Amino acid sequence: MAKTIFLLIAMLIAAVIPASAQQPHGYGYAFVGPVVVPQSAFTRWNGDFINVGGGGESRLASRFGLGGEAGAILPVNNQYALTTGLASVSPAFHFISRNSKGKSDPFVDGGLSLLFARGGGVALHYGAGVNYWVRRRVGLRFEFRHDIWSPDSGETVNLVGFRTGIIFAGR
Repeated sequence: MAKTIFLLIAMLIAAVIPASAQQPHGYGYAFVGPVVVPQSAFTRWNGDFINVGGGGESRLASRFGLGGEAGAILPVNNQYALTTGLASVSPAFHFISRNSKGKSDPFVDGGLSLLFARGGGVALHYGAGVNYWVRRRVGLRFEFRHDIWSPDSGETVNLVGFRTGIIFAGR
């Protein structure tokens, strides 16, 4: 599972970085952060988790982008929890134009996620964050993320997380 996730992350980053001519037009990123699941009746979703992964985004227009990512949700303190893969596709809106000379790039995004372990399920997600460019091609990413999954039993599982990461832009 870890090899598969690593290969998915590497392919996403490789697909985005060569396509980007300047820093704001496309970038790849890696992230890590805590995830909590408030009040779940499912034993495997009780406790705390860590979300690790990576992805990329390309700007399709001045303020609109399309991104994708892959990663894993790792259990911290639940012996019944499974490591779960998470892949998503996200349209994004950036509040600052890609032609801006500023270092901060706040955004909102949302889309579909695929959760997979011993089976799979489709979730909706939304989030908001900021990319902060430390140098021309290197930056930091801070993001709130909420995945909402409703399995066959009908209960909604909320995966609420905060992620930090590093961004690498193309040439």
